[in-house]
Amino acid sequence: INKRRSYKGNKNPSWKSGLTEQGYSFKFNKELKESIRKRDNHICQLCNKKQTKRKLDIHHIDYKKNNLHKDNLITLCRKCHIRANYNRDYWSKFYSAKILTIKEKEL
Repeated sequence: INKRRSYKGNKNPSWKSGLTEQGYSFKFNKELKESIRKRDNHICQLCNKKQTKRKLDIHHIDYKKNNLHKDNLITLCRKCHIRANYNRDYWSKFYSAKILTIKEKEL
């Protein structure tokens, strides 16, 4: 059995009723992503890795690709972004609390 094939679609432990198949809104563009990176000082909000040549990822906290509210978006390095796709309930709560901290600093 090919191990990769056995984890595709609804057999994958991260499967969320096809949510991973949703496309991104055209509003999820370079300008929006850069504004979130700037807000987060171009630093991964989990491990504090600074942005290098490779731009940091923008993560949707609630995993809904069409929710582009700035309180639902957070900057992560690639490694932490991949990590956030497992145990989604935990990470959703964790990053929601992190956003509150970021908002307090903005005041």
